[in-house]
Amino acid sequence: MKNFLNVLLRILKISAIVSGCIFFIMLMLALTPAPFYMHRSLGTDPNKTEEIFIPEYIIMLGGGGMPSENNLMRLYYTSQYSDYYQVPVIILHPEDSVGQVKMLGELTGRGINPENILFSTGGANTHSQVISLKKHMPELSDKKLLIITSPEHLRRSVKCFNKSGFSYVHGAGAFDAEINFSLSLDNQELAGNKYIPEINNTKIRYTFWNYLKLEIVCLREYFAIFYYKLKGWI
Repeated sequence: MKNFLNVLLRILKISAIVSGCIFFIMLMLALTPAPFYMHRSLGTDPNKTEEIFIPEYIIMLGGGGMPSENNLMRLYYTSQYSDYYQVPVIILHPEDSVGQVKMLGELTGRGINPENILFSTGGANTHSQVISLKKHMPELSDKKLLIITSPEHLRRSVKCFNKSGFSYVHGAGAFDAEINFSLSLDNQELAGNKYIPEINNTKIRYTFWNYLKLEIVCLREYFAIFYYKLKGWI
């Protein structure tokens, strides 16, 4: 029993040290632009070329419930591309009558003809959704498809389509837009406890925390990509 406790304590000690080192590295990286470029890399179309690509279908991968940040961003970009290219939309999303109605309403409210919006409800993850689409709509295999999803999810999604036999696939990440105004607190009248100093540096107020969050998002996606490679899905 004593030996078991010693081994357990040693494992806990090593785990605590490793976790602390990882957390420290993440804190240091959040002070650099590295998380931004990690996220940007995941959101870059892996099939990008210099050739002009005009899609025949827009494929949107559903991201959670409705309304949600992921789905609303993806729907916004889907409506923009569908309107620009005047092509149909196919939404991959698990069977969910409430969510589908709201997504349909979001797109039609942005001017997309409801007759040009289709749903593929098979599957519960990216791989199974793509397989279901290939099974039920095999005619899409040789069509030019533009995949819309969250930036961190784009590379894995496009590669899933490639692996499943879709010939002409490109992707566009639903990135947030940059703000175009100053967040500085200089020369502003601010109330509150005068003995607590103001934090005027936006790197501390926003950028550090945003980058720390991006690191977690990217690490989660790296694990997913690694798992998909082990499974042979990409």
